[in-house]
Amino acid sequence: MTFMNLPKHRQIPFLGDDASIWSGIDPEAAALAAKVAYGPEATLAVALCAVCAKIDGRFADGHYWFEVFCLLRTGEISAIGNSGEANSADTDGILQ
Repeated sequence: MTFMNLPKHRQIPFLGDDASIWSGIDPEAAALAAKVAYGPEATLAVALCAVCAKIDGRFADGHYWFEVFCLLRTGEISAIGNSGEANSADTDGILQ
């Protein structure tokens, strides 16, 4: 029986530091989406995204997620589509 020494996870080819999965996406929109999806844990979730991107060698993505992290930490995200109320849900459970 022969065993092959294969990596546990397949990696995409190195595309250079200029390539980013998130290029063209507004960091403020990502911060708002993270806040909606993860609530009070949004800052932690985004920090983990930044760390994972750096570990994977995706430095541009790491910088992007760090920018989103900074927006969440300082609270500088605007409420897009929010009527001034704090995430009130109607009877269907849909956020308004």
